[in-house]
Amino acid sequence: MISTDIIPVSKYLDRLNTTLKGEKAKIIGEICNVQMYEERTYLYFSIKDSKDGSTIKCFMWKRDFKISGVALRDGLEVIVTAYPSIYKPNGGLSLQVELIELVGEGALQIAYELLKKKLEAEGLFNDERKRAIPMYPHKIGVITSRSGAVINDFLTNIGKFGYKISFVDSRVEGQDAIKDLLLAIETLKKEDIDVLVIMRGGGSLESFLAFNNEILVRALAGFPVPVLSGIGHDKDAPLASMVTDRNVSTPTAVANLLNSTWNDALSGVRLAEEKIMSQYQVALRDSQYMIENSEVTIQKRFSAFLDMFRKAEETLYRAVEQIERGILQISETISQREKDLSRDFLHMISNTKEYLKHSAKTLELASPERLLTCGYSIVKSGGKVVRYVQDVSRGNEMEVIVSDGIIKSKVI
Repeated sequence: MISTDIIPVSKYLDRLNTTLKGEKAKIIGEICNVQMYEERTYLYFSIKDSKDGSTIKCFMWKRDFKISGVALRDGLEVIVTAYPSIYKPNGGLSLQVELIELVGEGALQIAYELLKKKLEAEGLFNDERKRAIPMYPHKIGVITSRSGAVINDFLTNIGKFGYKISFVDSRVEGQDAIKDLLLAIETLKKEDIDVLVIMRGGGSLESFLAFNNEILVRALAGFPVPVLSGIGHDKDAPLASMVTDRNVSTPTAVANLLNSTWNDALSGVRLAEEKIMSQYQVALRDSQYMIENSEVTIQKRFSAFLDMFRKAEETLYRAVEQIERGILQISETISQREKDLSRDFLHMISNTKEYLKHSAKTLELASPERLLTCGYSIVKSGGKVVRYVQDVSRGNEMEVIVSDGIIKSKVI
């Protein structure tokens, strides 16, 4: 159906671009014509269908490009997440690219090895820079997906030691998860936590794309508190797990590690309890032996106890006297405050009465009914007050309200 509205080109293109945003898709193709400028915040390239040569231009912000972590070159096969957009100054159609992924296990493996070598050379995986997990962690930040078995396994196995858990839900699968994970890290960086935990289950190299992303790895390396990861993988360890301060394979292992120092402390407390009870029993037996075999000792201790009691009694008497004096002073203060409060309350009532009288006079002077007695009137039509000639039309009925009644009339 054709719209009857006549609109400018700019407005039509805005409407068209709004509709095109709903056509976001994952598109596979070969990179060509890469145009990247150091001083600009964006870059251009094209993707080409390897079968028939179909080509479309692409636009991408550099911040999204850096998050994707893919080095572009002509002929490289990629998957882009993008939506079509029309550039208004020249009417050209291009793809607004949000994310780039490599295609194929081989390409991913090469990218993984290159980034791993680069980060190793910088010392990001060195044991010397890794921090110890706190002895008794209490406030724990957790990043993983709300759905799935990982978070359930973790919560099932975490001990009842009064943990305060700050949980941030995030996607953990594939390249699309990078932005979620980075946002979760930034969120928990602002929280008061003792340790950060980041977890996911096992999977293929493609599913671990986000955890082999350079920006994510550096964000974990620079996190202000120790980071504990539970990122399972059978073959190549994700770079994110290599840079964290401690990595274990499963969420259950993460929970057990956090519990370990508390369990050790609990065992120590129980051992101390047993030791104290044992020593107490020995002391009790010794005391019983002394009581049974030393009447003199009992008398001396009883005499000393009586002396302590007399001193305590004297101290108590002195304290009671001080309390009585204090109560008397408080009573006098309360009595004076009561008089002051009564005086102030009466003064407030008097002021309020004067204010009400003044307000009543003001309302009386401003009353519309009073104005009516002075010869004024109120004209209404259709329940609304008539202020202007254009408020009524010929044939409309009107009500003229005067001081002693209503006059009904009609506009002629």
